[in-house]
Parts: sequence; C-alpha cells; structure tokens
Amino acid sequence: MIETRDIWFSYGDREVLKGLNFMARQSEVTVVMGKNGAGKTTLLLHLNGLLRPKKGEVRLNGVRVSYDKRALFELRKKVALVFQNPDDQIIAPTVWEEVAFGPANAGLNLENAKRALKLVGLEGYEERLCSQLSGGEKKRLSIADAIAMDPDFVVMDEPTAGLDQPGFDSIVELILMLRELGKGVVIATHDLELATKVGDRFYYLDAGRVVYEGESIDYRLAKRLGIRGFAGMIMIASTTDTSVEQIVNFNGDSEHEILEKTLKAVLKAYRGESVLLKTGEGFIEGIRRILEGLK
Repeated sequence: MIETRDIWFSYGDREVLKGLNFMARQSEVTVVMGKNGAGKTTLLLHLNGLLRPKKGEVRLNGVRVSYDKRALFELRKKVALVFQNPDDQIIAPTVWEEVAFGPANAGLNLENAKRALKLVGLEGYEERLCSQLSGGEKKRLSIADAIAMDPDFVVMDEPTAGLDQPGFDSIVELILMLRELGKGVVIATHDLELATKVGDRFYYLDAGRVVYEGESIDYRLAKRLGIRGFAGMIMIASTTDTSVEQIVNFNGDSEHEILEKTLKAVLKAYRGESVLLKTGEGFIEGIRRILEGLK
C-alpha cells in the first residue's frame, strides 16, 4: 500500500496540495481525476519521491518515506513513474538500451527488460531507434521502462493522452495486465472512458484537496467540477425509427446485455455524441429518471 497523510506542497507562494490524504493498494487500479491545476500530477510526483511534501508524509507499506539518496533509490525500485510525455522519459538511442538502462543500474536481471518488452508488445523492436517509434509505441516503451524494474506500483500520468483508438486499447490492456500481475496502478487522467474501463477506486481532486473518494464514478460531482468528458450530453429514447448516428437496439437482448449497452450509450452521450435508444415505453421512463438524476 502507498499512501499520503495530510501532505501540503507549494510551488513558491502557490499552494498546490492542501492536506491531501490518498491511498492505493496493490492488485488495484486507482484513478485520480480533476480539472487542470487540481494537483493530480503533483500528487503523482510525491509517490516516488520526485517531490517532497512541505508538511505531512508519504508512506509505503506503512513505512514513512525518507529522502536520502539510498532511500529514494529503493523507493523508486518499488514505485515506478510513467510521465505523460514519453519524450521526457526516454533517454537512450535504441529500444533495448532504453528498457535495459534501469535494471542494469539497479543491479537487476536483464531478463526483466526482455519480459517487459514482451508484455508491452515491443518484442523484436530491440534494435529500433526510439526516435523512429510512433507516439503509441513510445507510450508503451515508457511503460516497459517501469515494468522492467519489477515495481510494486506503476504510476502513470495521462497514459492515453493523444492516442488513437488502437493505442488507447493497447494501454487499457496493459493496465489490466499489470493489475492481474499484482501490481498497484495509479493513474491521473481526464479520460472518462479509461477511468470506467480500468478503475477500481476513484479520487477527485479540486484545488489541491480530495473532494471525493469511492469505488464508483460520481458523475454529478465530476460534471460540477468541470472534469473533461462531462461537458455535454445528447441522449434520445424512442420507440420509432429516427435519424441518429448512434443507434442502440435492445430487441431480444438479455437483462445483462441491456445493462451493458445502456452503460456504453450513457458514456457516449457524456462525450457529446448523439445516442438513440430503441426500446419499450417502460424502459424509456426508467432511462428518463436516471438522466434526471444526473443533471
């Protein structure tokens, strides 16, 4: 478990974290959300010691984090950070030199680096120049850097920013794989779809404080906080044919299938897409009540 206890931090006179309490466990994906400037990245930088709180403390497995050189070296073997921009992280010319750098310097088996490349789908890329990789491949390489250290926690800042759908899908698959391997994953994101696909626990930050913690997404609070993805919504429920791009038809579906399709339709609508639900009058009334509750 990694946690912060009443941490405060400021950049000069600007307070960014204000008594923030946070906790993440292994074998879980913890998602941190909030609008720009809420303190998400600053929190993440505290988790592996890149920043030191002005007040309060960070604890790993119940032990208070120290900030001497040796203690930070050990912390960063257990808590690996993946930056939002891979170019801020990748330093070596070739893929193999990049992924092997951390384990070699930490005295770890280089088999870890080979396994990491295989896990992220970059096996066979060892001799490729990092500068020639696509944006999605660079994202996966930066995650391989983290995995190669065999950490307990992998901390990711906006891992799907700027990716197309295949790139997004590959990152989702990687995160779920890390959870299955027993790693704790902490993600700061604006991406509602990513949060719903991978999250086990959710934190909302606002002005440097935790304003929500729970095992599900609070859509109403997120919308009030201005978290991206909640800005606009168009959903139409109808029993007649009409011209709408996204059509969800429930004819002959099981209860589970109806629920799954409805949840996907709601998420599309929150992203501003127009969604048509073709169903019966009773179900329409139920959807209407749900949507009224989200306003």
